[in-house]
Amino acid sequence: MIEAVLWGLLGGGGVALVFQAKLRRSKAQSAAEDPDVITMAVKGLAGRRRWRHGRVQTTTEHLTWQPWLRVGSVLPLPADLHPVGQRRPRVAEMWTMNPQVVIIECQSSAGGLSLGVMPWNVEHVQGLLHRHRAR
Repeated sequence: MIEAVLWGLLGGGGVALVFQAKLRRSKAQSAAEDPDVITMAVKGLAGRRRWRHGRVQTTTEHLTWQPWLRVGSVLPLPADLHPVGQRRPRVAEMWTMNPQVVIIECQSSAGGLSLGVMPWNVEHVQGLLHRHRAR
């Protein structure tokens, strides 16, 4: 009896892992297909001091940030956002984000903001920030 319960739990856990992997893969694929959407983490937006993972939607007028699971409000990034430096994540930050991430430190009239992007998106994000700053 106990063996049947354990095998059932193990089987259910395996099925859940497979479905999670498929969901993650489909989300990553859909984000990769849309060049106007960039996956990144944001710290300091709307007064929040924790890293929040999500997507940045680029439009002709402004950049908007949406939470990863689409739970919460869509927030616009400040219009006068300009990068002031880059760095790697600190040891304490590596618990909440990928250690490969490049953190772009930015300043605006609303205060400091940090953007955590993957290395292959850094040039694209900096180009967007400079383009939106020029407007």
